[in-house]
Amino acid sequence: MTMNNKFNQAIRQMLIQIFRPLVKIMLRLNVPFHEVADVLRWTYVDVANSHFGINGKAPTKSRISVITGLSRTQVDKQMKTDLLTDDDNHNVWHRAVRVLTGWVEDKDFVDPEGESKVIPLESANEPDFKTLVERYSGGSTYRSILDDLVISGAAEVNSNQVKLLRPYYLTKNDPDDLQKIDFLGVSTQYLIETIDHNINPNCEDPKFQRIVYHDHLPKHLYNIAESYVRDKSQALANDVDEYLAHLIRHANHESDEETIPYVGMGLYFYSGESQQQQKNSQ
Repeated sequence: MTMNNKFNQAIRQMLIQIFRPLVKIMLRLNVPFHEVADVLRWTYVDVANSHFGINGKAPTKSRISVITGLSRTQVDKQMKTDLLTDDDNHNVWHRAVRVLTGWVEDKDFVDPEGESKVIPLESANEPDFKTLVERYSGGSTYRSILDDLVISGAAEVNSNQVKLLRPYYLTKNDPDDLQKIDFLGVSTQYLIETIDHNINPNCEDPKFQRIVYHDHLPKHLYNIAESYVRDKSQALANDVDEYLAHLIRHANHESDEETIPYVGMGLYFYSGESQQQQKNSQ
Protein backbone atom coordinates (compact mmCIF):
# COMPACT_ATOMS: atom_id res chain seq x y z
CA MET A 1 0.00 0.00 0.00
CA THR A 2 1.45 3.36 -1.02
CA MET A 3 1.69 6.30 1.36
CA ASN A 4 -1.03 8.08 -0.61
CA ASN A 5 -3.35 5.09 -0.28
CA LYS A 6 -2.64 4.90 3.46
CA PHE A 7 -3.47 8.59 3.79
CA ASN A 8 -6.70 8.22 1.83
CA GLN A 9 -7.69 5.23 3.94
CA ALA A 10 -7.00 7.21 7.13
CA ILE A 11 -9.18 10.04 5.79
CA ARG A 12 -12.03 7.62 5.03
CA GLN A 13 -11.83 6.07 8.49
CA MET A 14 -11.79 9.51 10.10
CA LEU A 15 -14.87 10.57 8.13
CA ILE A 16 -16.72 7.39 9.09
CA GLN A 17 -15.94 8.03 12.77
CA ILE A 18 -17.29 11.58 12.48
CA PHE A 19 -20.27 10.68 10.30
CA ARG A 20 -21.52 7.63 12.24
CA PRO A 21 -22.90 9.47 15.31
CA LEU A 22 -24.06 12.36 13.12
CA VAL A 23 -25.93 10.06 10.72
CA LYS A 24 -27.51 8.30 13.68
CA ILE A 25 -28.89 11.65 14.84
CA MET A 26 -29.99 12.63 11.34
CA LEU A 27 -31.89 9.37 10.88
CA ARG A 28 -33.53 9.73 14.29
CA LEU A 29 -34.64 13.23 13.25
CA ASN A 30 -35.87 11.91 9.88
CA VAL A 31 -33.42 14.03 7.88
CA PRO A 32 -32.85 12.39 4.47
CA PHE A 33 -29.45 12.07 2.81
CA HIS A 34 -30.07 14.63 0.06
CA GLU A 35 -30.65 17.43 2.59
CA VAL A 36 -27.34 16.70 4.28
CA ALA A 37 -25.63 16.46 0.89
CA ASP A 38 -27.06 19.85 -0.15
CA VAL A 39 -25.73 21.49 3.01
CA LEU A 40 -22.32 19.82 2.64
CA ARG A 41 -22.06 20.99 -0.98
CA TRP A 42 -22.88 24.58 0.04
CA THR A 43 -20.44 24.42 2.97
CA TYR A 44 -17.60 23.21 0.74
CA VAL A 45 -18.06 26.27 -1.48
CA ASP A 46 -18.53 28.66 1.44
CA VAL A 47 -15.38 27.50 3.26
CA ALA A 48 -13.32 27.49 0.08
CA ASN A 49 -14.46 31.02 -0.72
CA SER A 50 -13.83 32.28 2.81
CA HIS A 51 -10.52 30.61 3.66
CA PHE A 52 -8.69 29.39 0.57
CA GLY A 53 -7.84 32.50 -1.39
CA ILE A 54 -4.30 33.27 -2.55
CA ASN A 55 -2.18 36.17 -1.29
CA GLY A 56 -5.06 37.64 0.65
CA LYS A 57 -7.38 37.74 -2.35
CA ALA A 58 -10.70 35.93 -2.64
CA PRO A 59 -10.47 32.80 -4.79
CA THR A 60 -11.97 32.76 -8.27
CA LYS A 61 -14.84 30.46 -9.08
CA SER A 62 -12.44 28.40 -11.15
CA ARG A 63 -10.15 27.89 -8.16
CA ILE A 64 -13.10 26.98 -5.93
CA SER A 65 -14.18 24.48 -8.57
CA VAL A 66 -10.73 22.91 -8.67
CA ILE A 67 -10.21 22.55 -4.90
CA THR A 68 -13.77 21.39 -4.13
CA GLY A 69 -14.22 19.06 -7.09
CA LEU A 70 -17.51 20.75 -7.97
CA SER A 71 -18.32 22.13 -11.40
CA ARG A 72 -18.25 25.90 -11.98
CA THR A 73 -22.02 25.76 -12.49
CA GLN A 74 -22.46 24.14 -9.06
CA VAL A 75 -20.06 26.65 -7.48
CA ASP A 76 -21.94 29.57 -9.00
CA LYS A 77 -25.26 28.18 -7.77
CA GLN A 78 -24.00 27.71 -4.20
CA MET A 79 -22.45 31.19 -4.08
CA LYS A 80 -25.85 32.70 -4.91
CA THR A 81 -27.40 30.89 -1.93
CA ASP A 82 -26.98 31.71 1.77
CA LEU A 83 -27.89 28.87 4.11
CA LEU A 84 -26.21 30.32 7.19
CA THR A 85 -28.35 32.51 9.42
CA ASP A 86 -27.19 34.79 12.21
CA ASP A 87 -29.44 33.05 14.71
CA ASP A 88 -28.15 33.66 18.24
CA ASN A 89 -30.11 30.89 19.98
CA HIS A 90 -27.00 29.33 21.50
CA ASN A 91 -26.69 32.38 23.72
CA VAL A 92 -29.85 31.20 25.50
CA TRP A 93 -28.19 28.21 27.10
CA HIS A 94 -24.88 30.08 27.47
CA ARG A 95 -26.64 32.67 29.59
CA ALA A 96 -28.63 30.10 31.54
CA VAL A 97 -25.42 28.23 32.40
CA ARG A 98 -23.76 31.44 33.59
CA VAL A 99 -26.73 32.20 35.84
CA LEU A 100 -26.60 28.68 37.33
CA THR A 101 -22.86 29.04 37.93
CA GLY A 102 -23.41 32.31 39.75
CA TRP A 103 -26.08 30.67 41.86
CA VAL A 104 -23.66 28.04 43.16
CA GLU A 105 -20.49 30.18 43.32
CA ASP A 106 -21.46 33.77 44.21
CA LYS A 107 -21.30 34.33 47.99
CA ASP A 108 -24.41 36.51 47.80
CA PHE A 109 -26.45 33.52 46.67
CA VAL A 110 -24.87 30.78 48.79
CA ASP A 111 -25.64 30.05 52.45
CA PRO A 112 -22.95 29.47 55.16
CA GLU A 113 -23.01 25.72 54.40
CA GLY A 114 -22.14 26.37 50.76
CA GLU A 115 -25.60 25.49 49.46
CA SER A 116 -27.43 27.65 46.93
CA LYS A 117 -30.06 29.80 48.61
CA VAL A 118 -33.75 29.78 47.84
CA ILE A 119 -34.14 33.35 46.61
CA PRO A 120 -37.10 35.66 45.98
CA LEU A 121 -37.94 36.72 42.44
CA GLU A 122 -37.57 40.37 43.41
CA SER A 123 -36.63 41.96 46.72
CA ALA A 124 -35.36 45.28 47.96
CA ASN A 125 -33.93 43.72 51.14
CA GLU A 126 -31.98 40.64 50.05
CA PRO A 127 -30.28 39.11 47.01
CA ASP A 128 -32.97 38.11 44.52
CA PHE A 129 -33.31 36.21 41.27
CA LYS A 130 -33.58 39.40 39.22
CA THR A 131 -30.21 40.58 40.57
CA LEU A 132 -28.66 37.15 39.90
CA VAL A 133 -29.75 37.29 36.25
CA GLU A 134 -28.65 40.90 35.79
CA ARG A 135 -25.23 40.01 37.20
CA TYR A 136 -24.57 36.89 35.13
CA SER A 137 -26.83 36.60 32.07
CA GLY A 138 -25.27 39.28 29.91
CA GLY A 139 -28.45 41.19 29.21
CA SER A 140 -31.35 38.69 29.27
CA THR A 141 -34.52 39.49 31.17
CA TYR A 142 -34.96 37.58 34.40
CA ARG A 143 -38.35 36.29 33.24
CA SER A 144 -36.89 34.67 30.10
CA ILE A 145 -34.07 33.03 32.07
CA LEU A 146 -36.54 31.85 34.72
CA ASP A 147 -38.74 30.25 32.05
CA ASP A 148 -35.73 28.45 30.56
CA LEU A 149 -34.56 27.14 33.94
CA VAL A 150 -38.02 25.97 34.95
CA ILE A 151 -38.68 24.24 31.61
CA SER A 152 -35.29 22.52 31.74
CA GLY A 153 -35.91 21.34 35.32
CA ALA A 154 -33.00 23.29 36.78
CA ALA A 155 -35.20 25.46 39.04
CA GLU A 156 -38.71 25.74 40.41
CA VAL A 157 -40.87 28.60 41.71
CA ASN A 158 -43.15 28.49 44.74
CA SER A 159 -44.82 31.58 46.21
CA ASN A 160 -42.40 33.88 44.33
CA GLN A 161 -39.44 31.99 45.79
CA VAL A 162 -37.00 30.40 43.31
CA LYS A 163 -35.23 27.17 44.28
CA LEU A 164 -32.26 25.62 42.49
CA LEU A 165 -32.92 21.96 41.67
CA ARG A 166 -29.68 21.16 39.83
CA PRO A 167 -26.62 23.27 38.97
CA TYR A 168 -26.49 22.33 35.29
CA TYR A 169 -28.66 23.12 32.30
CA LEU A 170 -30.18 20.35 30.20
CA THR A 171 -33.40 20.51 28.25
CA LYS A 172 -35.84 17.61 28.17
CA ASN A 173 -35.07 14.69 25.90
CA ASP A 174 -37.22 15.90 23.01
CA PRO A 175 -35.96 15.03 19.50
CA ASP A 176 -37.59 18.21 18.19
CA ASP A 177 -35.96 20.43 20.83
CA LEU A 178 -34.32 23.25 18.86
CA GLN A 179 -31.96 24.12 21.69
CA LYS A 180 -30.58 20.58 21.76
CA ILE A 181 -30.00 20.67 18.01
CA ASP A 182 -28.26 24.02 18.36
CA PHE A 183 -26.22 22.67 21.26
CA LEU A 184 -25.07 19.77 19.09
CA GLY A 185 -23.93 22.11 16.32
CA VAL A 186 -22.13 24.62 18.51
CA SER A 187 -20.42 22.08 20.77
CA THR A 188 -19.21 19.98 17.84
CA GLN A 189 -18.03 23.12 16.06
CA TYR A 190 -15.94 24.19 19.06
CA LEU A 191 -14.30 20.77 19.41
CA ILE A 192 -13.45 20.41 15.72
CA GLU A 193 -12.21 24.01 15.51
CA THR A 194 -9.81 23.26 18.37
CA ILE A 195 -8.54 20.07 16.73
CA ASP A 196 -8.24 21.85 13.37
CA HIS A 197 -6.08 24.52 15.00
CA ASN A 198 -3.85 21.91 16.62
CA ILE A 199 -3.24 19.85 13.48
CA ASN A 200 -2.84 22.84 11.16
CA PRO A 201 0.92 23.26 10.47
CA ASN A 202 0.37 27.00 9.90
CA CYS A 203 -0.99 27.55 13.43
CA GLU A 204 1.39 28.10 16.32
CA ASP A 205 0.69 27.72 20.05
CA PRO A 206 -1.62 24.70 20.12
CA LYS A 207 -4.80 25.05 22.15
CA PHE A 208 -5.36 22.80 25.14
CA GLN A 209 -7.12 19.58 24.17
CA ARG A 210 -6.72 16.25 25.94
CA ILE A 211 -8.41 12.88 25.90
CA VAL A 212 -8.30 10.20 28.63
CA TYR A 213 -8.91 6.60 27.56
CA HIS A 214 -9.07 3.35 29.53
CA ASP A 215 -10.47 -0.02 28.55
CA HIS A 216 -11.86 -3.04 30.40
CA LEU A 217 -13.60 -1.13 33.19
CA PRO A 218 -15.76 -3.59 35.18
CA LYS A 219 -19.39 -2.82 34.41
CA HIS A 220 -20.38 -2.57 38.08
CA LEU A 221 -17.90 0.32 38.48
CA TYR A 222 -19.27 2.34 35.55
CA ASN A 223 -21.62 4.51 37.62
CA ILE A 224 -18.84 5.30 40.09
CA ALA A 225 -16.51 6.35 37.26
CA GLU A 226 -19.19 8.47 35.59
CA SER A 227 -20.12 10.17 38.85
CA TYR A 228 -16.47 10.95 39.63
CA VAL A 229 -15.90 12.51 36.20
CA ARG A 230 -19.15 14.50 36.45
CA ASP A 231 -18.26 15.96 39.86
CA LYS A 232 -14.67 16.81 38.94
CA SER A 233 -15.66 18.28 35.58
CA GLN A 234 -18.50 20.35 37.03
CA ALA A 235 -16.15 21.82 39.65
CA LEU A 236 -13.59 22.66 36.95
CA ALA A 237 -16.26 24.13 34.67
CA ASN A 238 -17.57 26.32 37.49
CA ASP A 239 -14.05 27.52 38.35
CA VAL A 240 -13.13 28.34 34.73
CA ASP A 241 -16.47 30.05 34.10
CA GLU A 242 -16.10 32.21 37.20
CA TYR A 243 -12.51 33.16 36.30
CA LEU A 244 -13.32 34.09 32.70
CA ALA A 245 -16.34 36.10 33.82
CA HIS A 246 -14.10 37.90 36.34
CA LEU A 247 -11.59 38.80 33.62
CA ILE A 248 -14.32 40.18 31.37
CA ARG A 249 -16.08 42.12 34.13
CA HIS A 250 -12.85 43.84 35.19
CA ALA A 251 -11.53 44.53 31.70
CA ASN A 252 -11.27 48.13 30.52
CA HIS A 253 -14.24 48.13 28.16
CA GLU A 254 -13.83 51.83 27.46
CA SER A 255 -10.56 51.24 25.62
CA ASP A 256 -10.30 50.51 21.91
CA GLU A 257 -8.73 47.12 22.55
CA GLU A 258 -9.84 44.46 20.11
CA THR A 259 -11.96 41.62 21.49
CA ILE A 260 -12.53 38.07 20.25
CA PRO A 261 -16.05 36.70 19.66
CA TYR A 262 -15.94 33.93 22.26
CA VAL A 263 -13.68 31.90 24.52
CA GLY A 264 -14.43 28.91 26.70
CA MET A 265 -13.83 25.26 27.51
CA GLY A 266 -15.70 22.08 26.66
CA LEU A 267 -15.97 18.94 28.80
CA TYR A 268 -17.66 15.63 28.08
CA PHE A 269 -17.65 12.04 29.33
CA TYR A 270 -17.63 9.21 26.79
CA SER A 271 -17.92 5.44 26.99
CA GLY A 272 -18.90 2.35 25.05
CA GLU A 273 -21.74 1.85 27.53
CA SER A 274 -24.06 4.22 25.65
CA GLN A 275 -23.45 2.37 22.38
CA GLN A 276 -24.30 -0.96 23.99
CA GLN A 277 -27.48 0.48 25.53
CA GLN A 278 -28.59 1.80 22.15
CA LYS A 279 -27.98 -1.60 20.51
CA ASN A 280 -29.98 -3.35 23.21
CA SER A 281 -32.90 -0.91 22.79
CA GLN A 282 -33.19 -1.51 19.04
